Amino acid sequence: MNNFKDIGFLRSETGLTVIDARKRDAYLEDHYRGSYNLDLDLDLAGPVLEHGGRHPLPDTAVFQEKLRSIGLRDGSSVMIYDNGGNDSAGRLWWMLKYYGMKDIFVLLKGYSEFSDEEKDSKVPGPAEGTITLVPDETMTAPYEEILEYSKQDKLGGKAVVDSRSEERWRGLVEPIDRKKGRIPNTINIFYRKCFNTDNSLKDMDFISASFKKALAFDDVIFHCGSGVTACTNIMLFDELGRKSRLYVGSFSDYISYDNEPLKE
Repeated sequence: MNNFKDIGFLRSETGLTVIDARKRDAYLEDHYRGSYNLDLDLDLAGPVLEHGGRHPLPDTAVFQEKLRSIGLRDGSSVMIYDNGGNDSAGRLWWMLKYYGMKDIFVLLKGYSEFSDEEKDSKVPGPAEGTITLVPDETMTAPYEEILEYSKQDKLGGKAVVDSRSEERWRGLVEPIDRKKGRIPNTINIFYRKCFNTDNSLKDMDFISASFKKALAFDDVIFHCGSGVTACTNIMLFDELGRKSRLYVGSFSDYISYDNEPLKE
């Protein structure tokens, strides 16, 4: 695995900056010794506006200063963990890739892998990083492109993949957003499909079979409810040797334009 690593990798590698991507209060209670915290809502998303979805990207300059304050440099190697569900960890992995970083890893099973001796509640002081963020817009898909795709009668070489649960994709339930349904022409690959109940990954044959429909297309865009859990599917797709794009605003951005078609 290139992106997902086990606890043995963390324990054996030197020079890693470790980032806890859980909620701030959980981090302050205890965390991996020496790790820094970047909270999904506080650090990995900007203000919610009329459009842009529930978790828009933060201002680049603001995010750059946060990364510098935890000591990141352009060549830093980073290990990220969350509660093991790979929600916020996946989002941070994608963001660091989007801004030009290379050696970024996510800890399989997350926080539960640490022994008591590896945890404490001490918060490291500010560091002096020098990282410069350069967004790679080729990794994103804008709303206008998604809208055009949703209105096509025949699909070409592009696929838009919805990473939400099948129940949400089918419009049977919607526990978060104000509308239910799906963007027309999307296919569904639930972001948790390739994980076991203990948050370990299933084998590569299973992962490849799960992404079979998406692998048939040259241009693949992932989305979810707000641009967070889709990043896990992007990580898995990358493990299969394929690059893809993220519709950052995702379903919550799409439905903010009230005249757009939905399918149930």
